Amino acid sequence: MPILIQCGRLIDGKGGVPLENTSILVEGQRVSAVGRTSELKAPPGASVIDLTRSTVLPGLIDAHTHLKQQFGEDPNEKYPQPELYEMLKSVRNMRWDIRCGITTIRNPGERSWRAVPIRHGIERGIIPGPRILTGIRGIRPTHGWGQNAFGFDGVESLRKVIRENVEAGADLVKIYVSGSHFAGNGTRCYMTPEEIRLCTEEADRAGLPVVVHCHGGAGVRLCVEAGVKTMEHMSMMTEEDIELFLKHGTTLVATFNPYFHESTLKGRSPEIAAKVIEAQENMRRIFPKAFKSGIKFTVGTDSRHGNFVFELEMLVQMGLSPLQAISACTRQAAEALGILENAGTLEPGKWADIIALPDDPLKDTSRLRGVSFVMKAGVRLDLSLL
Repeated sequence: MPILIQCGRLIDGKGGVPLENTSILVEGQRVSAVGRTSELKAPPGASVIDLTRSTVLPGLIDAHTHLKQQFGEDPNEKYPQPELYEMLKSVRNMRWDIRCGITTIRNPGERSWRAVPIRHGIERGIIPGPRILTGIRGIRPTHGWGQNAFGFDGVESLRKVIRENVEAGADLVKIYVSGSHFAGNGTRCYMTPEEIRLCTEEADRAGLPVVVHCHGGAGVRLCVEAGVKTMEHMSMMTEEDIELFLKHGTTLVATFNPYFHESTLKGRSPEIAAKVIEAQENMRRIFPKAFKSGIKFTVGTDSRHGNFVFELEMLVQMGLSPLQAISACTRQAAEALGILENAGTLEPGKWADIIALPDDPLKDTSRLRGVSFVMKAGVRLDLSLL
């Protein structure tokens, strides 16, 4: 049955000024028309949704998160936990995300195969949740860092695990090249140039992108020159890295929640707190330059389910306008995930991923915490989550 959505104000995600008194016609999973409300009429048998008192925009995209993890959990819970328990927490987190207006997530890696059945359950309508693009098992050297990864060494070992992930249904390949800046090894490169090249070549053979956990250091150039799609975190990014990204068209996926949220420093040792503050200072210095330079970028919560709007708030603090911040989390995110043909903007032919809120987020991005309407691929989901 066709659905006509009458909008008070439409931010279509393409970067232009909001459209007033505009309607969206949804047929099946996709948008079939966008036009003036006075001209776009409901076809016979269509239902009408009145959002004339709301701001309507594309579904948000969290470009870096993990299914099970949730920042602020009981620190006494050991990791990894029993798989069934982690599955239950993942289902909770997916409900949380969709209710907040996130219609697509990229889950770079998990320390199990759980992303596959969860993705399948969401696609079949068994559980509510955002669309999932996943890398399944994260890949790191045996002596490297990455709690969501397994250790693999040498090109043949890496080739085998990549092929196993592809066979299991991976949408991308996630490698951990550096350590964690919190642990003091965030700019150390743990992979050899040969291993990095093997990962990009093997992923390319399967038609998948490579995304890289990296905070900075020598590994940045090795990865970017090998042709990886995105570099995640990059808390110790330099001006030289910006030039490298511009030259190769690499995308930065920033994650502000782990560094700037007020809870980040609670309970930290003085040594770790000093590292957090060092990262904060560098990000405040370099990211505004990066965003103004013209590099491709988007953001992710890194598992802070329910707090995605914080990423937009930080983008604004870094010098972006609210409209630019929204574009970073819609159109630019869809481009980074390779799904711009189907998502990221509201225009004919794309998935009907549509959210709405009663306030104007262009006045204050914090108002996006009040999302009141969520549709994913033509199916309204907010009512089922009340």
